[in-house]
Amino acid sequence: MRHRRSIRFVVSILFVRATRVFMKLLRLKGTHFPGQLAKKLCPDFLHRIEKPDKIIAVTGTNGKTTVANMVADLARTFGLTFAHNAYGSNIEEGIITTLLDATTLTGKKKLPLAILEIDERLTRIIFKAIRPDYLIITNLFRESYLRNAHGEFIYDLLDESITSDTHVIVNADDLLSQNLAADRPHTAFGIARLPGEKLITESLIRDVVLCPRCHGQLTDQFIRYHHIGRSRCDACGWHSLNADYEITSILSVDSEKALPFDKLQDADSLVLNTKDGEELYPFRGENILDLYNELAAITLFRTLGKSRDEIAQALTGIIIGQSRKEIVEVGDKRVYRMLAKGKNPIAVSRVLGAVHPIPGKKQFILLIDTSTETVTIEDNAAWIFDADLALLNADDVTRVVVAGRRCEDFRVALLLAGVDKEKIVTRRDKHDAADALLFEEGSETIAILYSLYNEPVSRIVAKCLYEHLEARC
Repeated sequence: MRHRRSIRFVVSILFVRATRVFMKLLRLKGTHFPGQLAKKLCPDFLHRIEKPDKIIAVTGTNGKTTVANMVADLARTFGLTFAHNAYGSNIEEGIITTLLDATTLTGKKKLPLAILEIDERLTRIIFKAIRPDYLIITNLFRESYLRNAHGEFIYDLLDESITSDTHVIVNADDLLSQNLAADRPHTAFGIARLPGEKLITESLIRDVVLCPRCHGQLTDQFIRYHHIGRSRCDACGWHSLNADYEITSILSVDSEKALPFDKLQDADSLVLNTKDGEELYPFRGENILDLYNELAAITLFRTLGKSRDEIAQALTGIIIGQSRKEIVEVGDKRVYRMLAKGKNPIAVSRVLGAVHPIPGKKQFILLIDTSTETVTIEDNAAWIFDADLALLNADDVTRVVVAGRRCEDFRVALLLAGVDKEKIVTRRDKHDAADALLFEEGSETIAILYSLYNEPVSRIVAKCLYEHLEARC
C-alpha cells in the first residue's frame, strides 16, 4: 500500500498547501477543492500520501455522517489526536483534503489516526489506496434511483473492495450488509425487539426476502422496517448474525420499568447485553435511528478495548445527530427540523417513522421536493410513490403541508396512501409552508422534513414558524 513519493507528488502537495493558505487569507471555504487540485496535479496522490498508523472508516447508506461525527466526538473526549472529514466531502477528493491535515508539509504522516466517512459507492476506488483497520457499515439500502437503485449492487462493490484483514463492525439487524462479516474479522451490533414494538412492520420497499446463501424463502422472526430485523432460512440453516452488542431495553429515570417503543423520546439510558453481561449507557437521542447510531459508536470503542465506564462517561456530553436534526420547544409546541434525503424513499420513510410513534397531535411540513425550475432527466417523481407515506394516515396527524414544484405529485401520493384530502395542503413556494399550518391550542409536535439542498429554506420556514408560535404564547 505504501508508494514512493515522486517529485511530481512533492511539487503537487506544496502547491496545494500554498493554495489552501491563499484560500484561508481570502476566507474562502473549500471542503474538497484542495483534493480536486491535488488529484488533477498528481492522479495517484491518494496512493502516495502517507497514511496514519490507524484508520477508522464509516460507510453505509444512511447514518454514516452521524456515526462518523459521533466516533470523532468520542475520540476527542478520549484525548486522541486525529484527522476527520467532519464537514468535508466523503469522496476521494475530500479524503485527500482530510489527509493533508494528517501529514507534514511534504506528505509524511503526522497524526496517528484518521476517522473517515466514505461514500459507499466510492469504496471501490478509495480502498485501493486506503485500507481501514476498522470499518463501520451502518446499513445498506436502495437510495435514489439515479444513484443507487439496488442495495445488492453496493453490497457487491463493498464485498470486492474490503480486504480480508479489515475488522468490520456490522449491523446484525440488516439482512443485507451483515453478510459482509463472512470470512472477515467482525463485531456485530443490534437492537432486540423492544416492548410494544410490532412483530412485523410492513414497508413498501423490502429488498431482502430471499436467503443470502441458497436464495430460498426467508422465515421472518421480527421485522422492524424494510429488511431490518431478524430472519432465518429453514432450507439451508442461514440465520441473522448474533449481535455481540445488543440493546435489550431503554430506560428513563422517571420509570422503574423498561420504556415501550413509543416512548423512545423519553429515554435517557439504554441497556446493552454483551459477553461481559449487561451494561448501562446514557442515551441522548429521540428515536430508533439515534439508537442504532449510538450503538455503532459504542460497539467500535468496545471492540477497540475501551471500558464501559470510559465510554459511558464520554457519552454524557454528546447529543446524537446535531448536524442533521434540530429540536426547539416553543410554549407547548415541539418543533423538529430533520434531514430526509430527497429522491430517497427509504430515507424519507425512516424519518417519518421516527416521528410517527411520538404520542399526541402532529403536523408535518415536507420540504423534500428536489425539482427545479428547469425540468431535467433527474427530475423523476417515481420515488415519491415508494415512500411509506401511509405513516401520515393517522388520526393524530392533523395536517400535512407539501411545498415545492412537485407538490401536486406529492398530493396524489398522499391520497393513494390513504391520507385524508382535507389534511393535505400544497404550496408551490416553499417559503409559504409555515403559513399553511393549523395554529391551535394545546401541545403537539411539528416536524419539518427537508432534503439536503432545501436546508437553507428549511431554516427560513422554521424561523417563520417560531415567530408565529411565539406571537401566540
